[in-house]
Amino acid sequence: MTKGKFAFTVRMVYSRPEWDRGSLVRMVKELMSDRILIWVALSVILAMVAGTTLQLRKPQFAPPLNLEMVVKANPPRPVATAASVDVDGVSKPFNSRITRPTLISFWATWCIPCLRELPTIGRFKAMADAAGIDVLTVSEDKEGAGPAVKLLAEKGLSHLPLVIDADGSLAKSMRVKGMPTTLIVNAKGEEVARMEGEVDWGEKSSFDGVISLLELAATPAR
Repeated sequence: MTKGKFAFTVRMVYSRPEWDRGSLVRMVKELMSDRILIWVALSVILAMVAGTTLQLRKPQFAPPLNLEMVVKANPPRPVATAASVDVDGVSKPFNSRITRPTLISFWATWCIPCLRELPTIGRFKAMADAAGIDVLTVSEDKEGAGPAVKLLAEKGLSHLPLVIDADGSLAKSMRVKGMPTTLIVNAKGEEVARMEGEVDWGEKSSFDGVISLLELAATPAR
C-alpha cells in the first residue's frame, strides 16, 4: 500500500463514523506488511552484492595445466592468416608473428579469470624464454588497446607481447569461443593443442606439460 492510499483511507474512516475502525487497523497492518517485504527484498539484494564482492576479493588459485583437459588438434591446425594489429599499431598476418613455438593467450580486461591468469603467464614467460618458446597475448576488448595496455602496466606485465583484436575477428578465425583460451603452437605455426579456461601457467608442471605437447606434436604418428 502506498502512503497516498493509506492517508486516503484514514480520511475516509474518520469522515464516515459508521465505518468500522477495524478497517483502519487492517490497512495499517497491510502497509506494515508491504514495508517488511520491501526491507526483506533490499536485504537479499545487499547480501547478494556483498557475496559477489567477497567472491571477487577472495584469493582463488587455478590448478596447473592438466593434460587430460587439453583439447589436442589432430592433425595440427595452421594458425590463421587473418590481419592482426599489435600494440604499436603494426599490422601483419597473424601467422607471420609465429617464428618459434608459441603460447598464445586470448583474454579481456572484463574477464575475471583472465585477470587472475595473466600474472601466471608472466611467470611462464620467464621459463619459456630460456627454452626458446615465445608468448603472445591477444586482447578482446572492444575499446581497443587502451584498457589492455593500462591493465598490463598496472600488473607489471607490459613486457608481454600484445595483439589487439577489438572486433573479435581474430578470435573467430581461431575458433576461440570464450576467455581465457590458450593455444599451444609449434614452430611451423600450427596449433597442436588448446586449453579453454583458467590455468596457473607459472607452475613448473604447466611448463613441462607445454614442452610435452610440443614434443609429442613433433613426433610422427605411428
